[in-house]
Amino acid sequence: MIYRIRPHAEKRMKERTISKILLEEALRKPTKIMYDTGRNRTLIKKLYYKDSKERLLLIACEQTGNVLYIITVIDTSKIKKYL
Repeated sequence: MIYRIRPHAEKRMKERTISKILLEEALRKPTKIMYDTGRNRTLIKKLYYKDSKERLLLIACEQTGNVLYIITVIDTSKIKKYL
């Protein structure tokens, strides 16, 4: 899969200490995917563990041709709310 990380998403990844390895794992093996066909957007959700605590990674994406653009990433402990 070809993907590009937008500057906003890179900034959020640094702020929230989200590695590219975790991002790629979420893209390869997501827990759940939601589609917004009207806006051509995708929300990828991935459960993972950080410091022995369950966390949820949210990745907002936009598909253009065969390239997936990562718009932003969010790391949350509010799993029941978003999953």
